[in-house]
Amino acid sequence: MKISFYTKNIDAPCSSFYYSGLREICDFKSELIDLESYSIVMVMTYDHLDIKQIRTNYPNIKIGIIDPRDNSVYESVKFCDFIIVDSIEMEDFWRKAKKLIFRYVEYPNISPMFKDHNNADKVVIGYHGNRVHLHSMEKNIAPALSNLGKEFNIEMILMYNGQPPKGNESWLPKNINIKHVKWSFENYFKKLSIVDIGIVPNGIMSKNKLNKILCEKDDILNLSSDDYVLRFKMPSNPGRIIVFGLLGIPVVSDFFPSGISHLQGGRGLIAHNKGGWEYSLKKLILSYSLRRSMGKNLQDYVLENYDYKTQNKKLLKFLHKTILSI
Repeated sequence: MKISFYTKNIDAPCSSFYYSGLREICDFKSELIDLESYSIVMVMTYDHLDIKQIRTNYPNIKIGIIDPRDNSVYESVKFCDFIIVDSIEMEDFWRKAKKLIFRYVEYPNISPMFKDHNNADKVVIGYHGNRVHLHSMEKNIAPALSNLGKEFNIEMILMYNGQPPKGNESWLPKNINIKHVKWSFENYFKKLSIVDIGIVPNGIMSKNKLNKILCEKDDILNLSSDDYVLRFKMPSNPGRIIVFGLLGIPVVSDFFPSGISHLQGGRGLIAHNKGGWEYSLKKLILSYSLRRSMGKNLQDYVLENYDYKTQNKKLLKFLHKTILSI
């Protein structure tokens, strides 16, 4: 069974992360040539418009699309034999395509590190990702951190590409020291590894009119201002949680399926409202032993289930027993 990994966009973050895991079981291709000897080709979502041509030129090859991040690729998915997704959120969305689906979680391929949590005067809270999720902190995480900053000595590391915050952003916590770190592989070890608690904001803010709707009287829908309104992206995934796990750092995450499913069993905490975030963060701030146990539990879980070698064994079994038998 020969497998090719095809993309013209290998430097895109998702392509890079996926290929760093899949490279041990497949050959890299950036052109649609010399695919005759391959039984399977896996195509990154960015290159989905080439899938129809692959189907035409190589009718016997099995085609999979990796990480279909939005509905615009739906027509291309029709020409595929299978789909590779990285989360329960994405899997649920793509069940409508009625294709075989395999879940393969991608993340920066960094080595696990031992984290020695101890009692210290300063607690470092860390974030890594993009700016979109930082904006979602405005109503819950930022005010929770601002309150905790009055009681504890807190430093916050924000690792993302782009300019550092100016200081007047509505999502930026007050009363704590903010440090911006530019994203790089090296900075996972140099900067993010010193973090004591990782946060994973994932909700997307909704317009105020949604909250007004909840206050309307409706006997059928039983609307209430106490209802939860959760909004998150279809490509939501556990990648940011896994990175913290590799570094032995405990996590507090927003309410979303991947966060809830991966942080059960003493591996982390979840929160949605300001009070929930303040309670969860304070619980970890006050107990370095809890940080140590949750960080270790999360790391053990990640290494057991999401090490790339483990995932590749499962993927090869899926491809051999399920896809090649179609």
